[in-house]
Amino acid sequence: MAGRCGRRRPAVALEFDLHLNNGRLLEHFHEGNLTYRSPGIREQTPDTFVEVSPALATERGIKSGAWVQLVSRYGKVRVRALVTDRVDGKELYMPMNSSESPVNRLTSSFADKVTHTPAYKEASVRLLVLGENGDSPLPRGNPRFGHRTPQRGVEVERKWQRPDYRVPGSPIVFHATKSKPNGNGG
Repeated sequence: MAGRCGRRRPAVALEFDLHLNNGRLLEHFHEGNLTYRSPGIREQTPDTFVEVSPALATERGIKSGAWVQLVSRYGKVRVRALVTDRVDGKELYMPMNSSESPVNRLTSSFADKVTHTPAYKEASVRLLVLGENGDSPLPRGNPRFGHRTPQRGVEVERKWQRPDYRVPGSPIVFHATKSKPNGNGG
């Protein structure tokens, strides 16, 4: 099959036809080793997932909650799909916060020869629809569904009006605290 510039695309590009990007989630620090222990955070993102574009979902018959398998030259993972317009076409996105299905099973150990930066974002994969459907991997109240609670910018005027606010460079004022019966400050 000819690619851009009329050159023949390598067989790898045909077998692994999707590009998988990966990264963090707002709710979790790194893989979630500690944040998954917090019930409130775990409720917002109970498990990892792969984001699939509406076009790709239509093409392959995928609905949110469907179990899929991502396969690369380096490994494979089984996750649920989340159909979203946050990705386009043949791009996929998978959070890196999972110990059961870590995205790093799909990435290589190659690094840039000059900067020595790992090539974690260069993952070509194929997606297999497993024929099992489940619930959406995220609850409807998750901010990824557009139920955000944005702040109206940086409300500096409100900060300036606080009784404990001091203009930078002004003398520091220490507030006295009452001692508790055990001798510690309050």
